[in-house]
Amino acid sequence: MQMSNSSLPISIFERIVSLVAWLALFFLLFPVVLTAVVSLNASFFIEFPPKDFSFRWYWNIANIEAIGSATLISVSIALAAAVLCTALAIGASLAITRYQFPGKAFLTAFLLSPITMPMVAVGIALIQFFIMIGAAFTWYSLLIGHMVLVVAYPIRTLLASLTLMNPSLEEAALSLGATKFNSFWTVTLPQLKPGLISGFLFAFLISFDNYPISVFLVRGGLTTMPIEIFNYISQNFDPTPAAFSTLYVIVVTIIISFAERRYRIVSYSIQ
Repeated sequence: MQMSNSSLPISIFERIVSLVAWLALFFLLFPVVLTAVVSLNASFFIEFPPKDFSFRWYWNIANIEAIGSATLISVSIALAAAVLCTALAIGASLAITRYQFPGKAFLTAFLLSPITMPMVAVGIALIQFFIMIGAAFTWYSLLIGHMVLVVAYPIRTLLASLTLMNPSLEEAALSLGATKFNSFWTVTLPQLKPGLISGFLFAFLISFDNYPISVFLVRGGLTTMPIEIFNYISQNFDPTPAAFSTLYVIVVTIIISFAERRYRIVSYSIQ
């Protein structure tokens, strides 16, 4: 009798948690599903529910030259930022995990602070800095701004990888005559692969679709994909942006699903 009385509140609690979880999942997925349905609208205006369905707006994406060129700029910026930040994160994470030095806690918090700071505030600070040194509104200033935003992600995932790594393997390689470089290249780096892949992907994806920082650092001939999509929405009311967003969500979902299955990138990102 006591077991049934004690199990009843647990059962009710589990049902409440399950209900809240499903409601949260519905709340998160509903805008994505709504966007996908709107992208199939045959009308020249966004309306829900659609009266007729068509793929015409997906084909219309190829006819908008500005979005195509802006997407290439976003890809180049995101790729460069992800590669550079991942390379810098290797040294930073190794120094944080393996060495003791004054201000270590402050440095760690400083490197991870862009995750918690408002991006608009970061963008305002960056544009003021670049104007002060005379380097504003260039491809390089946009790259540096995105690096400031995304560098925390590879550092965080690499710190998780280094924490889970077995240090005795590297010590064994050194004891067998391997140099420090060979030991790092053949033993340490392969163990860091999940953190490297996950950090790179998160840095790339977050940089690729960033708007709050990019809007302060771009100019007429240098615009990124999110800004160009916003400009298109402000002048047109057709479902083309919804079609582009749906394609983007599909591509990102495929990439994240593959990387999570092979490298557990989500698991490393939350450790």
